[in-house]
Amino acid sequence: MGKNKIEPQTRDFFELKKENIMTQKKGLPFMMASVVIWACILIVQITIDGYYEKNLATFCCSCLLMPLAILGSKIVKANIFAKNGNPFDKLGFRLTMTQMLYILIPMWAFKEHPDKMVMLYAIVFAAHLFPFSWLYDSGAYFIAGIVEAVMALILCLRFGVVVMAAFMLVAQIIVVIVLFTEIYHFKSAVRSDL
Repeated sequence: MGKNKIEPQTRDFFELKKENIMTQKKGLPFMMASVVIWACILIVQITIDGYYEKNLATFCCSCLLMPLAILGSKIVKANIFAKNGNPFDKLGFRLTMTQMLYILIPMWAFKEHPDKMVMLYAIVFAAHLFPFSWLYDSGAYFIAGIVEAVMALILCLRFGVVVMAAFMLVAQIIVVIVLFTEIYHFKSAVRSDL
């Protein structure tokens, strides 16, 4: 009898989560935007001289996130501003916005350790991906959150910012490809359940 009371709540939980995955397309618009942003950051690191100028331009690249995510949502038919009462939609947006709080760490480095600012920016970016592995039931976010954060540290300290930025760009391209694959398989599984 107790099991019957829990079962509808459990079903509702998973149905809401599935709906969020479909509506948000596993956050794909934001990951597509990150590819462009990391490409811009790489170009900045290659073409601009001086830490102050490079770091300021890197922060300016971040301003592209929302416009690019909106464009990406049109391309993949995601609704990143869904207002359908699904708490998972709100959670996803809040997790995305947490990066804005963590950005205070690279902002501190902008003044105190300008040579390490882009590395800290990359680590913050990568680490903020990790919770999305649960939200979207995605191995791509789980692996990217760990691998990108660790590799950003290692590559920047060993080979410099340009190599690290190139790695972040390639890693994000791979994440986008894997997410497309995950979404395809998810849709197939949902169809077969119907």
